[in-house]
This record gives sequence, C-alpha cells and structure tokens, in this order.
Amino acid sequence: MRRETFDRLFPALKGELSASGPMIAADHLAFLLNEPPVRALRLDQVCRSGELLAEGLQKAQRLYQSDFIIVFSDVSVEAEALGVKLEYLPGRNPQPVRHLPWEEVRVVDMASRGRLPELFGAARTCRERFGGDFPIFFSMKDPFSLAAMAVGTEPFLEKLVLEPEVALGLLEICRENQLGLIKVILSEGFIPFIGAPIASGGLIGAKNFERFALPYLRPLFDQAEKAGSFRCLHICGEIGMLAKELASLNLDLLSFEDWHAEMWPLMPNTISMGFVPTDLFQYGDTKLMREAVNRCKSVMPAPFVLSTGCDLPAKAKPELVQTMMRL
Repeated sequence: MRRETFDRLFPALKGELSASGPMIAADHLAFLLNEPPVRALRLDQVCRSGELLAEGLQKAQRLYQSDFIIVFSDVSVEAEALGVKLEYLPGRNPQPVRHLPWEEVRVVDMASRGRLPELFGAARTCRERFGGDFPIFFSMKDPFSLAAMAVGTEPFLEKLVLEPEVALGLLEICRENQLGLIKVILSEGFIPFIGAPIASGGLIGAKNFERFALPYLRPLFDQAEKAGSFRCLHICGEIGMLAKELASLNLDLLSFEDWHAEMWPLMPNTISMGFVPTDLFQYGDTKLMREAVNRCKSVMPAPFVLSTGCDLPAKAKPELVQTMMRL
C-alpha cells in the first residue's frame, strides 16, 4: 500500500525508493530572493505577497531541484484569517499583538480572508510553472493548533485542564473553519499538508491528543480521502508517545522531527517524511549533513521522503540543502 501511495503521490518517481525536498517558509524564501544582493526585499513584504512567494518558491526549485513544493508562509496565516492582529517587522515572522477573545472566534470563509488568497495565488503560479502532475502541497493547521493560536497558547492549554468543555466548543468552531479551508484546497487541486505545531506529544501528552486533537483531525482527513487526495500530516516535537493515536488516522504521509522506530510497524501503509535536523542547515557542515542524511536513509522504510524535520532556518546555507538533495 505504501508503494502504491508513493507512486500516486509522486508520479514522476514511480518505482523509486525515495523523493527529496526541503520544507521552506517565507523567511528562507526572502533570504533566497536577496541572494545575490541585488534587491532589498524584506521578510514582511515576502510573507504578504503571493507574487513574491511564488518567485521565491521557483528560485528555491531552481537551486534545490526538489521533487515537490509546499506552499507555506508562516504559522500565523490562518490565525490572522480568523481575526488575530499581527505585527509585521522587517526581519521577523509576523507576531501576534492581539489574540481573539474566545467569544469572537467565529466560523468564517477562511480561504477569502487575510493572506490566504495570496497563498492560493502563489500555488496557482507554481502549478502553471511546473505542471499539473508536479506535487504541490498547501500548508494548513490542524484545529487544535489553530485554536491555540487564535486565543493564545497558554490560555488555551489552561482551559483544557480547568474548563475542557469550553475548549471543546472552540475546537468545534476551528474544525468547521478548517473543513471549509481544506475543501477549497482540494477543489483547487492542491494536496493539503496539515501541520500540527502545538499538538505534539511532548507539549500536550497522549491523553490530551486523543481527546482534543484527534477527533478534530479526522474530519479533515476524511474530506481529503473523499476527494481522492492524501492524508498528510506534519507534527512537531515528540511523537513516539502518540504512535497508536497517529496510526488510527491511517495517514498516507507523516512528516516529523524525531525518529521512533517502534512507531512504524503500527503504520505499515504510511510514508515517512523527515527528519534531517534543521539546525544543521545553518550551523552544520558537509560532513555532518552527510552523516544525518545517511542515518535517515538507513532507518526510514522505503519508499520514503527525505526532508527537513521542520522548515529550513531563514539563513540556511543553500549549499547544505543541495548536499542533502545530492545524497
């Protein structure tokens, strides 16, 4: 089953043992667009412009020759679409300066709000450039992480303990918003790539994941499967303790930062994606990169996707990304 899924996901690589490519956000794209330094583009400009995001993704593709593209700016895109006020500074990712009061979180048309239309524009431009068979993933958040980003992570996690029913009500609203968003992603022909930056085992534990994250992920993946697409998840941090819960999602692809060998017998049909340490791309060297890549290749069951454990650092060294891609 993993073989069939891989061949359907990467038709140009049918029969190959692996695909390769880094995860890239707007900060590294801004860095690339200013190299060589003939422009003075700021990160706050790039992360708000679909045209610049598309230009950066195309430049990254020329440099790195990835087997796929993930359209992603930063983790605050959907929170902003809900109404969170962000501060844009020249050299930093957008930061929330006003979270939403709980009662202001509403079901809205996510795809038409904030910067999401710009990201859809970038994805369409990349599809025109690389063709309909080239895999283009569209990043979105899981409802749990979106809820935390909407009202503030600490208040949200506190509610899980003190007033869980209130937290569940907020999660239902976020689920409906993300269901609407994933339907648009699927209707546009892109592959939804669901990121769960806050729903990691190390942060919330298996019991909270099972109660507060899992039930709100399932409808999104069911929608993807219904549309003939793929169940793709990126989860940050510790995931070993979530093995049974993640296995129950019947994922087609799981992107992760930390390897846990005991997980994969539970997920024989899931393609593993990762898990080259991201800090190596800024602070490492060719020798360390070679060792990290070889370790990944030695343990991930084929076919797999060799990638970064999370998105590249803003000032990742292009030559080290190219080293990963050549090995």
